[in-house]
Amino acid sequence: MGTVQLEIIHERPSQRLHYRVTAPMRVTFGEQTVDAVDWGLGGCRISGLSGDQPDIGSHHTLFCTLPFQGFNITLKAEAEVVRRHEDANQLAFRFTELGERETALMQHFVEDLVRGKMTDVADTIVRIDTPVTPVPVKPDPNPANDIPVRRWPIRQIVMSCFYLVLGAVVFGYVGIYVFATLFRLEIQSAVISAQRIEISAPFNGRLLELSHRQGAQAAAGALMAVMADTGHNANLQRVRSDLAKTRAELAETTVMLEEEERRSKGYELVARNNVRQAESQLSGLALARDNALLKLERVQGLAAKGLVRTDDVEAAELEVKSVVSDLERKKIHIEELKELIDGGASVRLFTGNSFAGRTAELKAKVARLTALQGHYAHLETELAGKDTDQKIVAPFNGRVVETLAASGNILKQGEPLLVFEETGAETVTAFLTQEEAAQVRIGSPANLFLPTENRWISVEVAAIDRTAGFVDEVTETHRFRAPDARSAKVTLSQVSGDLPASGTPATVYFQRYRNNLVFRTAQQILEAI
Repeated sequence: MGTVQLEIIHERPSQRLHYRVTAPMRVTFGEQTVDAVDWGLGGCRISGLSGDQPDIGSHHTLFCTLPFQGFNITLKAEAEVVRRHEDANQLAFRFTELGERETALMQHFVEDLVRGKMTDVADTIVRIDTPVTPVPVKPDPNPANDIPVRRWPIRQIVMSCFYLVLGAVVFGYVGIYVFATLFRLEIQSAVISAQRIEISAPFNGRLLELSHRQGAQAAAGALMAVMADTGHNANLQRVRSDLAKTRAELAETTVMLEEEERRSKGYELVARNNVRQAESQLSGLALARDNALLKLERVQGLAAKGLVRTDDVEAAELEVKSVVSDLERKKIHIEELKELIDGGASVRLFTGNSFAGRTAELKAKVARLTALQGHYAHLETELAGKDTDQKIVAPFNGRVVETLAASGNILKQGEPLLVFEETGAETVTAFLTQEEAAQVRIGSPANLFLPTENRWISVEVAAIDRTAGFVDEVTETHRFRAPDARSAKVTLSQVSGDLPASGTPATVYFQRYRNNLVFRTAQQILEAI
């Protein structure tokens, strides 16, 4: 028989102090929730993160959720990054701070998973959270038989009275709490608010005076600031420069107009001479036409006798047409020249290619420059008599919340000077969830408690805006909000008592209206009582 050789492989012992299991566990890291690859009492390893991974050695807060038998148990743990696997997109954490209860729960899960024994998770939680009080087993050293018969049970009476009073207090408190929970709605996210506006510079200039400091009160129409228009002198000089330029151009155009009017007289004389020359040429053309007609008659007579050819007759006819055409063109030319002469001040000389003469154009330019000169002169008068200092007044009764500029600053148009808040018209603004907003009605009464002043004020629901929190502040578009987010805004008006300054925190107790028929009937019965 052959000999069997066994090969022994020595493996290094595991360095881990705790078991690692691959049971399902969800880990919330920042705003991301991913699955754990494995986990144990010492730490966990997660995968599936998006974005940049944290550095090794950085500390973070993890929320670990264990799904078990219909329960979702969430544990909070402080952890440190010990390894990064960028290729596999995995991150390993070591728990640096784990509470006693969290440690007991995770230890129970790990041990039962390793042993294959899983008990009811509710019983485990109760057993971990419930303290054990030892029960004495010694007999009572003062039995009832040793008590004298005639002795009053004073201790029993006192304890009975104590428990009766305590029971009444407890049941009364529970009754009030149940009533307040079912038919009252407590909102602590309320604040006193008022209208705020930002007063800005009306023009480019220097801030000469700021009349009120931060926190000061101001009545409507009170002087808030005084600004000097630094661009006034520049505007005045620009208008004066435009006025001088317009006057010089007007004077030049007036001289050119006078010279053009003198030329117009020469143009008229030349035009009349052209008419006389054309009329004299008209007589010669008429005589040529008559001669051409006579010649055509003679040629036609000779052609009838067969003494001339047909070509000579056609040449005579063409000559007559040419002379007649020249005569008609000359007549039209004479009529055009007469129309130009009848044009009066707008007479122009036709040079054969274009018309010479700009009298009408220069007159229109003179009229435009005269009107422009009057406009600039009016602007100069207004700017010269204008006060360069402008006063800024308060639009309503209020107080200065914040000053954004100081005296002597150079400001551009639209830059903020101060933030002004209206006083005497404060309202109460409460922020509710969508479910809470459905249980409030417009016009219903409510009680307002001011913790800073320890007093109550009666208020009334004035408006309900359920979409206030759904509007994005940048894009001004609606966006999704979580159901538990306080995205609804309720505005309450004062009924009795004075409201404090804006920004004061407050707690509002609304009258709750439920859509359930049972709760609504019970509420009506209690209100009737």
